[in-house]
Amino acid sequence: MALLARCGRLPNVPEEDILDKSKANGLAKLLVMAQASWMLLQCIGRLYARLPVTLLEVNTVAHVLCALLMYALWWHKPLLAKEPIIIRGEWVEPLCAFMLMSSEMSGNVDETSIESETVVKSLFASLHLYSRTPEIDLVAFCDGDENMGTMQMDTGNDAQLKKGQSIYTVKQSSSDCREAVQRRKLDTPDQTAFFERRPKIKATPHQGTPIANTTARRWNLATIAIHRYRTILESHVLLRHQRGTCIHFKPEELLAHRIQNWPWDDLLRNVGGLMVGMILWFSNLCYGGLHAAAWNDHFPSHAEKWLWRTSPLYIGFCGGLWICLNWLTLRCRPLNEFWERWMDGEKRWWSNIGIGLLVAVCGGALCAARCFIVVEAFVSIRSLPSSAYETPKWSQILPHF
Repeated sequence: MALLARCGRLPNVPEEDILDKSKANGLAKLLVMAQASWMLLQCIGRLYARLPVTLLEVNTVAHVLCALLMYALWWHKPLLAKEPIIIRGEWVEPLCAFMLMSSEMSGNVDETSIESETVVKSLFASLHLYSRTPEIDLVAFCDGDENMGTMQMDTGNDAQLKKGQSIYTVKQSSSDCREAVQRRKLDTPDQTAFFERRPKIKATPHQGTPIANTTARRWNLATIAIHRYRTILESHVLLRHQRGTCIHFKPEELLAHRIQNWPWDDLLRNVGGLMVGMILWFSNLCYGGLHAAAWNDHFPSHAEKWLWRTSPLYIGFCGGLWICLNWLTLRCRPLNEFWERWMDGEKRWWSNIGIGLLVAVCGGALCAARCFIVVEAFVSIRSLPSSAYETPKWSQILPHF
């Protein structure tokens, strides 16, 4: 959407059409928030009346706060919009071709030839959770000659428009180009924390193969977009070399089958991955702190009491630790490069095993702590004090649901 806006091609959709696609209006959202807020008021009232707050209520309050925050941020977001707004026009194909080449959707991976250097990457590959190399990473856009005619599309490795349409030709990147691009990427790290991106699985390239007609047409359309819209050259160029005649564009998730719920590149772009990581881990710290508030609550057994106390402490500790690590990585460039190279399997085998075990054990313990809190919140209902069944008198006067 941002690219369409910069190119002046953002469709003019009336607000009424957008609201018509939503399955919930402001009143429905307000009722849900009122119902969630009532749970929060109930717990505050119980504390004021010196009545116990059960572990299930504490766990519910933590999720109620998350729900209230999401509704506040998504107040104007249409709910369950199923019918898309279709954009049509002769300008659509060139921009779509460039957007496709920039996205992982254009990356073809032969799963039988995937080279996984680490156990982590092998696990991600087995789950089909790996980064594909976008097509735009494998080609170079070169200044051509306006008077040059159309080249053969089915036998060569280059593609060019008919004369007068563009001054760019597209060709498969040479080894020198790939090395120059790799050096440039190392000079401008993307500041992505460990948990925020999938490992980049490298597939065995097939060099020297002729390009298909559909590929040549896509390359041609992409050159039209670059020639028409100057904003692409101003904001999407990664590297110019060979006296400015060879241009490489930075890959960006401009197209996706669906938007993921995890902060990968198709959800969060150009926002500073490490900073976003600090915000997410801060929410983890708050989650642990809210459950630690039930430190002196009633527990069915002594073991469950100490397991409950340990779990939110560990969750909060992980949140604080990763906030510090992300901050250090943001300030210390070598540390960021260390994470990136480890994720891409460029460290020694012993460091890969050591760090992999550390991350697996700590991550597994964090998942276990989160699961225990949810399970214990329900299991603890089997043994509650009699006062847990009492309600504040003021809540019986007010109508509620």
